[in-house]
Amino acid sequence: MTTLARTARTLSDLLWHTRWGLVVLASAWLLLATGVASTTSFERGSLPLALGLSIYAATLARAVLRELSPETAARTPRAELELGLLLITGVYLLVALTGGLASPAHPLVYALVSFLLIIHRTRWVGFAWLGSIAALEVIVGARAGTQVIYHLGYIGFFAAGNLLVLGGLVRRLRQEHSHRVEGELTRMRQEARDFRLIDARAAQSDANARSREVDELQLAQGAVHGIHEQVAFNLGLLRDALGLHTAALLWRSDENWVLKQAVGQDDELCAELPGPGILAGICRDPRPLVLKNMSDRRLPPYYAEDRDGPAVTDLCAVPLLRRGELLGIVCADRCGDRPFTGEEQARIAAAAQHVQRIVDQERAFSAIERGKYEQEQFYRASELLSGALGLDEVYSKSFRAIRAIADYDLAVLTSHDSHGRTHRVLAIDAPGARDPEHGLDWGTLADSLHDLVFEDGAGLVAMAVKNRHHMPVDDERVEPETVVFTLHTRLRHAQSLLVLPLVRGEQVLGAITLVSAREHRFPRATREMLRVISHQVSVSLQNARMYRAMEERATTDGLTGLTNHRAFRERLGQVHDLAERTGQKYTLILTDIDHFKKVNDTHGHPVGDAVLKRVAAVFAGRARKVDVVARYGGEEFVFVLPDTDGEGAELFANKLREEVAAQIMSSEQGPFQVTISMGVAEYPLDCREPGELIERADQALYRCKRGGRNCVTRWSRTPAAPKAAAG
Repeated sequence: MTTLARTARTLSDLLWHTRWGLVVLASAWLLLATGVASTTSFERGSLPLALGLSIYAATLARAVLRELSPETAARTPRAELELGLLLITGVYLLVALTGGLASPAHPLVYALVSFLLIIHRTRWVGFAWLGSIAALEVIVGARAGTQVIYHLGYIGFFAAGNLLVLGGLVRRLRQEHSHRVEGELTRMRQEARDFRLIDARAAQSDANARSREVDELQLAQGAVHGIHEQVAFNLGLLRDALGLHTAALLWRSDENWVLKQAVGQDDELCAELPGPGILAGICRDPRPLVLKNMSDRRLPPYYAEDRDGPAVTDLCAVPLLRRGELLGIVCADRCGDRPFTGEEQARIAAAAQHVQRIVDQERAFSAIERGKYEQEQFYRASELLSGALGLDEVYSKSFRAIRAIADYDLAVLTSHDSHGRTHRVLAIDAPGARDPEHGLDWGTLADSLHDLVFEDGAGLVAMAVKNRHHMPVDDERVEPETVVFTLHTRLRHAQSLLVLPLVRGEQVLGAITLVSAREHRFPRATREMLRVISHQVSVSLQNARMYRAMEERATTDGLTGLTNHRAFRERLGQVHDLAERTGQKYTLILTDIDHFKKVNDTHGHPVGDAVLKRVAAVFAGRARKVDVVARYGGEEFVFVLPDTDGEGAELFANKLREEVAAQIMSSEQGPFQVTISMGVAEYPLDCREPGELIERADQALYRCKRGGRNCVTRWSRTPAAPKAAAG
């Protein structure tokens, strides 16, 4: 029973997760087209109709529940299309069952058109829904004549009305919401910049802020809220203790003054100040200012001009300074001709110092959090690079590590050949392949740099490698005509550029070039972190090259450059396993050089080694990429030809034999030629085991030598073949 239940559940999951919704839709349309879904069939209680409606209702209910689930945000266009089609088809089933186009339920179609065209996320889905409605209108009203045309006209009217009126309203509301959100973000950036919680350059970032800027803004947001809460609390205490009318904190934002916090009558205050007003003297000479009997003077600048409150008669203003720079002013005012005493002025000055400490503490905390964030990113980047072994892995992880520290539009990794004095582009990363805001296509530029080789010259890459120092030296800005790689690959749209040499000990391995169409992408602190990352990239790059060299030595024959015997055994096992799974054939060819001992005895071993290299080069040049060519041992070589039968292998072997025989070898005793003999065995015709296949090819090779050498012999044509096959 348990097995049966499990099978049923598995089948159910399979149906729900494949094309079940489309199958149900097709069936429902078939019911409508054939007339089974009609008022007559419904009143008669047709069993196929009842069954079909039940299945359809279950499918529709499941689609609606899926839409209401928390994963709705991840809904795909396919799921959106399917849900809309289910709703449309459901409405037309209701129309067909209640009288066709004359049904009182038909106006639901018009309401559904407006509803669907409001909620759709993808334009082509909306057009697909409209097409389905038109098709179902024709199917259901096949016998209604011109009534169908009228209905289609009404449907078009509702669709056009939605797109022109409701769609425009939705777009306007979305734009207003986007403007409000952007305005709040801009205000938060400005406040964080005013309090020096984020770098001024970061505050000038574009609306499409990268992840790091968003994280930094979130850190600053908490600090801004903390400052406002604590400053408001302190100003409130000051107001209650001294009987003030208003206690306020004014802050310099660029060249303007803003009211950051105030405790007083809200209807009398204005946040946007026209200027410092009577506080202009503090701007010129930042010292405390005390004014009395102000009834005939102008009001402090944070009061609205049309205020109706009591006259402000006394004012005490204390500047906030950092290293001689005026940051803000704490203001306290009173009504009723009550001048501030010396003790009260001291209290206001103490409150001002406390406000400044609040800002300084939050700045320090934000700097610590920002440093912690940068260190975490730096640690992740270092950890990412430490696990890279292969060169391709080093390239991809290097780009990922750099992206954790700084944003860029294009990154180019180049190598440097100190002997040939050339540079080669190894890898390119263009995370934003197309930048519509700036009208740039970084993907096209990346394609033009692919596999580029250029010589040492006056370009920034060559200069960075030569001087072992990042370029540009002082600023990330470059002139549009600056040569980075070559004269023909200038980066005219680059607003920020950084070239980092990859230095390992006394050797310069290459460079990493980072490019962005936005300004201030690589400030000083970022450059320092990237410089350290570049050293780690250098280590990873050198380790990957050493790893590849060790891997090649472990799998490659040192003399011929072909696969060695150990690696050949592994590759043969892989080819055999694949052939067993797919049912393909493969052929093994074993060959050696005829009378090779005589070559060594006559011409010497150096000449013998040269012969081995020449023959190996012929073999490697003729082989396909999928073929395995290996030095089996001594003067013996072996081929493994996947997806090749014995006849094809024999033809291939004879061409090799002729090409080797045509080679002219040179020695002190004069030119000479060599020939080869070759034995061929086929899987699965000759045998089914790799080891036995090698033995059969060796037997064929032995037969070839006994037959006079310089020939090709297939094992299936040897005298031992029928007997072995029979056994």
